Amino acid sequence: MKIVMRRDDFVAAATDVARATSSKLGESSSSVRIIAENDSLILTANDLELAISAQIKAEVIVPGSIVVPGRLLSEAARRFPSEEVSMHVAEGRHVLKLCSGFSDMELVGMAASFFPEIPDIEGLTVITLPQEQLKSMLKQVSFAMSQDSIRPILTGMLWEYQANKLRLVAADGTKVASRQESLVDQDETKFSMVMPGRAVHELLRLLDETDELVEVAVGKNHCLVQIGNTTMVSKLIEGRYINVDQYVPTNFTTVVQLNPKILLTALDRCAIMTKDLLTGIVRLNFNNQILCIRAHSAELGSHYEEWPIEKNGEDLDIFFNNKVLSDIMRALDYGDVKMSFTGQFGPVVVQSMKNEKNYWSLVMPVRLS
Repeated sequence: MKIVMRRDDFVAAATDVARATSSKLGESSSSVRIIAENDSLILTANDLELAISAQIKAEVIVPGSIVVPGRLLSEAARRFPSEEVSMHVAEGRHVLKLCSGFSDMELVGMAASFFPEIPDIEGLTVITLPQEQLKSMLKQVSFAMSQDSIRPILTGMLWEYQANKLRLVAADGTKVASRQESLVDQDETKFSMVMPGRAVHELLRLLDETDELVEVAVGKNHCLVQIGNTTMVSKLIEGRYINVDQYVPTNFTTVVQLNPKILLTALDRCAIMTKDLLTGIVRLNFNNQILCIRAHSAELGSHYEEWPIEKNGEDLDIFFNNKVLSDIMRALDYGDVKMSFTGQFGPVVVQSMKNEKNYWSLVMPVRLS
C-alpha cells in the first residue's frame, strides 16, 4: 500500500474515528482499519458498541489495507510537521510507515482481516434534517441523560419520530428535557429508539452548525448517522423508555419570567461557596417582584444577590442543586425563560419564551431535612 494525502484531512479523520476505539491496547477494538482505494482513504474504528468511519480524498499509488493502534495513529497525525503525509506498507509486512516532512514513523499493525466489520442494519427507517437543527436539539436535551448505570435505559436518549415530527427526550431522577421539531420532505414513516449517551456525545461533536443535511437511519438493533463523508453506527439500548409526560404538572402556584443568562452567572458565583459542586445547594426566594439567591457554606462563607423579575402567583422559598439548575439554564441559549412552580417541593417546569411549545425541561427541587 502506498498513498499520499493532505495532513489536515488526515488529522480530522484520524481524530474522529479514534473516539470509537477501546482503551485496551492490543485488541482489534482499540485499532483503526486503513483502506486505500479509488482515490480515497477510509479510516474505520469499531469497538462493537460504537463504530465511526471517515473517508477523505487521497492519491492512491498502490491500494491496500492494514490495521494499526487507533490512539497512536491519531496522536501521530497531529504531530506531523508538513502539509502532506504519505503512508507505505511493504508487501508481506504489517508495519505502517508514515512520512511527513523530515519525520518518519513506523507503527506495528496487523492484517485487516482481523478487524470487526460494521454490522448490517436491517429494516432501515431514514430521516434527514439540517446539522445545526439536530445539534441544537441534542444540546438542549443531552444534559438530562442519567449517569447512573442502575437504570441503563436512562443513560441514553429517546428518539421518537412520527407524523413528520422528531422528538428527543432525556431523563434521570431529578430532571427531564424534551425537544420536538417538525421536519419537511420526509417519507410517511415512524420509529422509536434509545441512543446510548456515548453515541449522543460523539454525534454532538461530529455535527457542525451548518444547514448541510445529516441522515439518520434506524434499524432493529442499530442506528446509522451519515454526516458528509463520516459515518457513525451505534448499538441501541434495549427496553421501554419511561413516559415522561405523566410527570409534567398542569396547575401551578407561581410563575416567573427571567433572563437565563443572568441566573446562570449568579449560579456560577454561588458555586464558589459550595464545597461540593455535585451536591451544592442554592436557595431561591421569590418575594413580590424580586428574586433573591443565596448560597452558604459554614467553611467557606456565603453569597447573596437579588434582582427584579416578573412574577405571578404566590411568593416562594425553594432549594435546588446548583449544578442541575445551571445545566438547565445553560441549555436555554436564547430569549427569556418561564419557570412554573407547583410549590416548595413539587416539580418545576422550565420553558423558553421563544420556543414554549417545542422545548421544556422539568427539575425537582431539593427537600432539606
